[in-house]
Amino acid sequence: MEKLSIKNPVFMCAGEPSGDMYAGLLVQRLKKEMPNVEVYGVGGEEIKNSGAEVIETYRNLMTFGLSPGIFSVLRNWRLYRKIGKMIYRTNPKTFIAVAYPGLNLLLCRYARKLGCRIYYFLPPQIWAWGNFRKYFIRRWVDKIISVFPFEYEFYKKIGIETFYFENPLIEKLNQYKRTDFNKHIGFMPGSRTNQIKRNLPIMIELMKKINKEDAGLKFVLILHPSELLLKNTWLITLFKNLESSLKHRIKIIMTDRYQVMKNCDILVTSSGTASLEAAFMKIPQVFFHRPSFFDFYVFKRFIKIKEFNLANLYFNRKIVHGIVFYNKNQVLDNLARFIYNYIPC
Repeated sequence: MEKLSIKNPVFMCAGEPSGDMYAGLLVQRLKKEMPNVEVYGVGGEEIKNSGAEVIETYRNLMTFGLSPGIFSVLRNWRLYRKIGKMIYRTNPKTFIAVAYPGLNLLLCRYARKLGCRIYYFLPPQIWAWGNFRKYFIRRWVDKIISVFPFEYEFYKKIGIETFYFENPLIEKLNQYKRTDFNKHIGFMPGSRTNQIKRNLPIMIELMKKINKEDAGLKFVLILHPSELLLKNTWLITLFKNLESSLKHRIKIIMTDRYQVMKNCDILVTSSGTASLEAAFMKIPQVFFHRPSFFDFYVFKRFIKIKEFNLANLYFNRKIVHGIVFYNKNQVLDNLARFIYNYIPC
């Protein structure tokens, strides 16, 4: 990767599942270009399977929305000090931050003091909110690596050196073909625990509504393959309390999720990455987001964009129907209406 001037060894910090996935794909490309490259860092199974040495899991880092982000400040500070010691100990020549700006921007600052060359992969979404962060990026980051055309143009326009890395998901997802033609609706509530707690109850209510109308439909709940979810007592309790007629019709999937997605007639997504993946695979979908009270009534005043769906932003046109309400019933009613129109029940 000559344009990026990667120097060995590399320390990479991916703070969430989507970041881990992209980081893993980036490491694979690094390994092709530089077979002897040593990559250490924070991440999950994807970055580990790509050949990096994971010395801290991302699971302690995950938050979603402004409210939980505020409450995670102290935890982030503890993690910053812990990861900072790891960076010092491994003595990298290149530091690659991946998403999660609440922690990674501080790590960029620290790594620069140690003399590292700094790249930011999946950089802060200053095109949506928090434009002030551009000053920190200019000061602490050598180059942005973007996989989104609109983001690449935005960063270039404000004078920040940016490298466009063609989205590696496109090539990866194009290989999948539908293999099961039974009638399926897929549900993807996200990968963060607090995100799932807000979204999954709505999806369950939607399944109950559809179940009353059409007993022939099958439901597939596609969860991120994480031990954290398997040990989540709230999730276990939720399914224990389901009536048996519905429980037996829900199949929970935590592996081979791309093939399962491709086999669905329609997907109900509430994650930007999942929505973009579905769009790349040309799977019909409906996207919804139910923000917290604080995010919906306060934080949205600081958001500069009107479009919340990543697939629509990526393709610069509305290809995915989006539903964004704070009220649970409004979300549920709009989702049911869309599903009934697409698959008559």
